[in-house]
Amino acid sequence: MKIIIILVSCILSFFATAVMSYIAMATAIGPWITPTVVLSSVLLFKVFTGHIYMRNIAFATVASSVGGIVATALGFSFPALYFLDSSLFDAWLAAPLYFIAVIIGISLAGGWLGMWIANVAEHKLLVEEKLPFPIGELAYSMMVAASNHIRKAYELTIGFLGTMLFCVVQNGIQALQGFIPKTCTIFGPLTLGYVCIPVIRFDLLPIFWAVGFVTGHVIAVPLVVGVLSKILLLEPLNKLSWFSHLSPVEFVLAFCSGMVLAGAVSGFIGLPKQLWRGVKNIKKKINNDQVVSWSKVHINGLSFDQLIELGLLLVFCIFFLTYFGFSFLAQVYLLVFSAICAYQIAAIAGKIGLALLGRYATFVMVPGMLFFGWNSVQLVLVSTFVQIAGGVATDILFGRKIGKLAAIDHTTLKRYQYLGLVVSAISAGIIMWLLIRHFQLGSDGLFAPKAQARRLLIDAKQFDYWVLIIGALFGHLLKKVKINPTLVFGGLLMPVNLVIGLVFGGLCTKLTKDKEAWYPFWSGVFAANSIWMLLQALF
Repeated sequence: MKIIIILVSCILSFFATAVMSYIAMATAIGPWITPTVVLSSVLLFKVFTGHIYMRNIAFATVASSVGGIVATALGFSFPALYFLDSSLFDAWLAAPLYFIAVIIGISLAGGWLGMWIANVAEHKLLVEEKLPFPIGELAYSMMVAASNHIRKAYELTIGFLGTMLFCVVQNGIQALQGFIPKTCTIFGPLTLGYVCIPVIRFDLLPIFWAVGFVTGHVIAVPLVVGVLSKILLLEPLNKLSWFSHLSPVEFVLAFCSGMVLAGAVSGFIGLPKQLWRGVKNIKKKINNDQVVSWSKVHINGLSFDQLIELGLLLVFCIFFLTYFGFSFLAQVYLLVFSAICAYQIAAIAGKIGLALLGRYATFVMVPGMLFFGWNSVQLVLVSTFVQIAGGVATDILFGRKIGKLAAIDHTTLKRYQYLGLVVSAISAGIIMWLLIRHFQLGSDGLFAPKAQARRLLIDAKQFDYWVLIIGALFGHLLKKVKINPTLVFGGLLMPVNLVIGLVFGGLCTKLTKDKEAWYPFWSGVFAANSIWMLLQALF
């Protein structure tokens, strides 16, 4: 591996981890960071070497994109521990080395399992089934375009530098701080029932506007439905005599828990069939492979290197899980079902380009909660472990698709992906500690809606059952009319000033005929605002 490619890969791994750590904890969205790192790698290689080679871009991209998915999985699940046991979480934060070590441990354990699953499943999913893995195809097409025309990379730079200038003027230059205020009062704050429409926060607007633009009406409509439901449905219900004993906050949390439960039940109905199909595919592959001797280095379709790696992986995972009090049987359950789920997540993402992390994490977490009586720390670790394993397996196969299309050396590509996993695991521990320490979880700047949803699922048994049922029926109705309940949940719980930014960005897509043409610019915007938040945490 060349030094310059390693350097760019490490820089972009840290960059992708930093950007997605903040976005995953600040919004309910986890956009793929791969297109952004493609354009960023083009710029860095142009600056460092003066040349843009497809091979170099591909290696840096597949290494750094791992950081994005690791950070997304962590941001979606790990902060749930704060909402479940804030005193314990704060004690971990007060011991930074311990907090960072836990993040590194869970990232390496889950990520290594996902990597191993990708190695084993690569031939079947990419060669035999010829799945498109659309994010890999998109990244490759961007590499081809960028290597021939650097304009898209310059657009990303304009978005990045423009947003950085905005943040510096707003926060860093005393003489100009009043020129771009951090907040703006348009009509109040206005209160509708217990829903407060606050002042607009300009310091958070760029990132939410950018994420809203990239996701478009897909996010705008459900969020508006969530806000309107809070005003027109939840408040009137809460005022009924049946529920008057509940405070507005208790009612909203119970209602949202019902929605989360409905989504979990809906996911459970279809998951066993999907998992059984995945198990049969794996079993069929093993049965069709010839069983040969150790001297010929293949056993039941697994190479000797894969078996050695599996042994080392199991030792690491057992050590980590044993430290947190998982019984041997619980460890076997977690590792087996996480591996099956990671394979299934990757197979589905190979077809549709979406990694269904939360659904499969719930599938593993809920039975374990019932059978093994896991405590809050163990439940959060299980959820995080499954999401990291499934996300990494998916991202690795996206990278292998890039390698296949670009016809680059497979062994070298794998080495860069292992490098990306290690760098992102270390980076994630440091970055998450800095962000959470500086921006309080649950605040406007770090609301963590996905983690709050995970907490509500775990704590659902503590809420009013009738409100739970009403929330579950509402969630089921949203499914029927094809509105994303998870995003509606965000509209119900997220501060309205954050929702305004996301919705405004989504509606802005209607002002352009070619939304994709603006992706590089807005990718630069959300990357810059995320990095600025990290800089604020540092300084």
